[in-house]
Amino acid sequence: MKNIFYILFLLCTISCTNFNSYEEVNISLLESKPIVTVLGNETIDFGVITEGETVDLEFKIKNTGYGSLIITHATASCGCTKLDFPKDIIEDGGTEIIKITFDSKGKLGKQTKKITLVTNANPSIKILTITGEVISSKN
Repeated sequence: MKNIFYILFLLCTISCTNFNSYEEVNISLLESKPIVTVLGNETIDFGVITEGETVDLEFKIKNTGYGSLIITHATASCGCTKLDFPKDIIEDGGTEIIKITFDSKGKLGKQTKKITLVTNANPSIKILTITGEVISSKN
């Protein structure tokens, strides 16, 4: 009997809850159509460097759609590549910088590293690429 009372109480409580604020948030996210646009090339060639050097690079991105752009996750294809990406919302027309540091220690030859951005845009994945060549420091 107590269980029935608790179940009825729970159902009554849930039915009286106001979900309008949740619906507004979900609807605004669904209606949001941000677009990730890279200002410049989606591939940066850092040229030729000597093994052991680091290279700092930047990609400039812009939200060319409407609605808030959120980068939820960013990864590099190699542990030798460090990322600094915006954690805040990028509003319509807003621009931000993605900073990349490539460490060539232990790397030789042609290098191609991919940076994957996961966003709330459609498509949700944006791939950026850095390339270059690492030569031996022993000449």
